[in-house]
Amino acid sequence: DAYWRRTRPDAPPAAAFVQAAAEALPFADGAFDAVLCVYLFHEMPAEARAQAAAEMARVCAAGGVVVLTDSIQKGDRPALDDRLGNFARLNEPHYEDYVACELSGLFEQCGLQPERKYVASSTKTLSFLKPLVAVPGEGRDA
Repeated sequence: DAYWRRTRPDAPPAAAFVQAAAEALPFADGAFDAVLCVYLFHEMPAEARAQAAAEMARVCAAGGVVVLTDSIQKGDRPALDDRLGNFARLNEPHYEDYVACELSGLFEQCGLQPERKYVASSTKTLSFLKPLVAVPGEGRDA
């Protein structure tokens, strides 16, 4: 951040780095236009994963995007499906549950709409859009 700020006179305010549990983010509802999570969900038990998805949806502004990048899961690369569970033996206690988890469903039940899925090597990225909230008296209802 510091290097980028020195080279860009039009840089926005400095980024603030906050350490917090993904299941209880310390931000207001709709605080961010984009919410990104990288390689966390496979480290979490199922209940915490669902809570983190709900929190990501909560802090995303209407019209914003939520992006999740993590390990591939069963079905993403079928030729590897029978070997994905091997990671559980490498100090990854939640991995077997993760590879079978329906990630899209976690985000969809929080009101997000699936946008894109991208798989490269052993990594998957999913993006979800948070719909714009209809304002009474505007749009088709007016």
